[in-house]
Amino acid sequence: MRRALLLGAFFAFLGALLFGGNVIRTIGEGIIPSDVFNVIAGFAVILTAALWITITLLHGIPISGSDAMVSAVIGVGLVSVGWTGMNLNTITYIILSWISSPMIGFFSGFLTYYIIRAGVIRRVRSVSVKDRLEKLFAYLQVLSSSFSAFNVGALDFGVAMGVLFTLSDGSSSFLRIVGALGLVMGILFLGDRVTETIGRRITELVPTRGFSAQVAASVVIFFFVYYGMPISPTQTLVGSVIGVGLAHGTSTLKFDVIRDIGYTWILTIPACLLLGAVTYSVLRVLSGLL
Repeated sequence: MRRALLLGAFFAFLGALLFGGNVIRTIGEGIIPSDVFNVIAGFAVILTAALWITITLLHGIPISGSDAMVSAVIGVGLVSVGWTGMNLNTITYIILSWISSPMIGFFSGFLTYYIIRAGVIRRVRSVSVKDRLEKLFAYLQVLSSSFSAFNVGALDFGVAMGVLFTLSDGSSSFLRIVGALGLVMGILFLGDRVTETIGRRITELVPTRGFSAQVAASVVIFFFVYYGMPISPTQTLVGSVIGVGLAHGTSTLKFDVIRDIGYTWILTIPACLLLGAVTYSVLRVLSGLL
């Protein structure tokens, strides 16, 4: 686990530094006009998302950081500028990407593993050869894990730091380093909790299935990051893992775990929207008193 987290942290750091700018603009400027996005609003958004993500992480629930952050921005926007002052087109595109990304992850994961299973695994009769095949895919999975971490780093960095970059006019190199280091620290200290849920609790994963899920999800995430859409890499990967599990057989899927994850996904949006609105209102009152 420690080596996996170190590998993931390294490539997430690279993704954040090299490819993390695409999502920043959407979070910081695409929802609420940057000229009305002040320090109090930014602090309310960050505090709301940080609290919610930390609570779910401690319980090992792989929720979406982008869902939490965007919902908090919308909650602050409702109080500060109202519906008419926000970019409803961008909000619509983001919501559609939230819905489509886990579905695309599911079908791509199912298809990827189905092709590997039909084209490679089922053609092998010898048990020893199958064992060597799984060992080969274990090495290939190091590459797929690295690619997955790179994309997750790019997306989560943009989601987490978009507000701060807007407040600093996007000119701070210091923020880029701090954000990337914060991502690394989160992976190293709390990443094992979510890794355990996705890697073991949803379905039984062996290297061929893990490779299929990671490659399928990573391609989907890369596509959305390229166009600056703050989808959830967690939801995409969970969808891909479920697709792989279904392709292998429904008996391997743990539907109670999937149900609990789904409930938390659904709860995240209204909870962070409401918490963001309340937090911003309270902070605005306190700042007026001070």
